[in-house]
Amino acid sequence: MRLIAEFVRSSGKITACTVKGHAPAAEEAEYSVLCAAVSSAMQLVCNTLTECFGAPEDAVSVNAAEGAQNQISVRLHNPDSTQSGILQGLLIHFKLLAEESGGAFTVRVRER
Repeated sequence: MRLIAEFVRSSGKITACTVKGHAPAAEEAEYSVLCAAVSSAMQLVCNTLTECFGAPEDAVSVNAAEGAQNQISVRLHNPDSTQSGILQGLLIHFKLLAEESGGAFTVRVRER
């Protein structure tokens, strides 16, 4: 399995991000480091949004989809500019990681 991040943009604001996937145990250590970097960044953003910038705790879900493996999502229904900016920063970070991943990490942005 590979890593996939999908962001949602609505009216010019990033409102959501879902990351799913994981490195198989047989993969090289380099890919495991990528998984850890993506997971850590996502957890930091989720905690920053909920604990520091007023996003509701139920905006974050972990392994919420039935049968999902290693999935974490954050969805903000009406983010303020700071909250959307934090998600924009995550998008930039993930795009840079994806460029260096050799195809192991895909980042998509869906317009709503």
